Amino acid sequence: MTKLDLTAGGKLTVPPMVSNSSIAKVTEMVSEAKRGGHEGDRARINLAESLSTSDAPFSFAHLVNLRNLPIYEEAEDSLDPITQDETVPDFRPATFANLQFNFEGLEYGKDTDGERVAPRVAEGDTYQYAFGYTQEDTSIAVEKRGFKVGWTLEHAVNDPFGLVTRFPDDMLRVGQKTDEYVRIRALIQGTTDASKLANETDTDFISGEGVVRDNILTPAALRVAIRQIGKRTDDSGVRFPIPRSFQLVVARGMRESAEWAIGLAQGMIQVQDGLATYRTPSVPADPLGRIRGIIESEFLEDGNWYLVPEAGTTERPALIRVRLAGYLVPEVYVSNFNGIPVGGAASSSPFRAFNFDNDSVDLKFRQIVNAGIFSEDQIVWSEGDQGD
Repeated sequence: MTKLDLTAGGKLTVPPMVSNSSIAKVTEMVSEAKRGGHEGDRARINLAESLSTSDAPFSFAHLVNLRNLPIYEEAEDSLDPITQDETVPDFRPATFANLQFNFEGLEYGKDTDGERVAPRVAEGDTYQYAFGYTQEDTSIAVEKRGFKVGWTLEHAVNDPFGLVTRFPDDMLRVGQKTDEYVRIRALIQGTTDASKLANETDTDFISGEGVVRDNILTPAALRVAIRQIGKRTDDSGVRFPIPRSFQLVVARGMRESAEWAIGLAQGMIQVQDGLATYRTPSVPADPLGRIRGIIESEFLEDGNWYLVPEAGTTERPALIRVRLAGYLVPEVYVSNFNGIPVGGAASSSPFRAFNFDNDSVDLKFRQIVNAGIFSEDQIVWSEGDQGD
């Protein structure tokens, strides 16, 4: 028998009662339970009894983790483009810091016109000092999340295969949804009025359309949003650069409308006689070209939209996701066993009797993750309830 890497390259912890033989046995039992006819019926009953009256759930849970780990890691994550990932060693708040240059005094130098640029140094003159740096930081602690699923022998016999077949896939969906939730929540809670769209009425210079505070999602509003980022300054008066690329985050159901509106505005979509055609625009570069993708989320209210810089395009990160070292993906555990392992099991079975008193088992889903906003200075958002 080929020996499996039960740790998945050191990413999983192997419970003491899990072995290569027990994993192989539970894999065989699950496979046989998929058969039809009397053989399948008997196999499903055997599987139900093993999961309810022995330590087979430990091996089943570990098999779920082994199979789900690569699927979870390879699954397309729509929020990845705007997420900076950080791994922390424990549950204590982790501090993320950034040094922002703040060269006070440059504006008083020669030939600077009051701007913080390098002063002119005349022949034989001395260089002036400039001070210094400002440290910005924020603290984010990982959170533990999870739930339990329990069943009894009677439930397992009545529905011998339902939980076994559904739980792994359902676990993946819960984990992915939770991952999205903590990041969208961080985006909503971490942005303030300081990064809201158009504190005063503004105008899109390309279309001539007026844009107001909390404007609905339009190409004009997006152009104004990008320009307003370039107008923002830090505490020392230095302007923030405009990120080279953004992702537009919208509520569920708004993606197609946003793509259509942006495509029309950029000339990539042309409608003639009721037919839409796509073409390469021949117009000069449009600020909307900085928007590289559109992300939908069910956790945003209808109409709300956020323009977020892509990770790695800003000096100070916007959205940070923190995960605990050794627990980077959700895992399944077995809990609530009230018995002592019984030795001397049949040689054909790698499992040992557990929980003899009540014939029940609990599976526990656990996920350790959190997110936060480090800087909102290059984010623009809108409630999308104003304008035409």
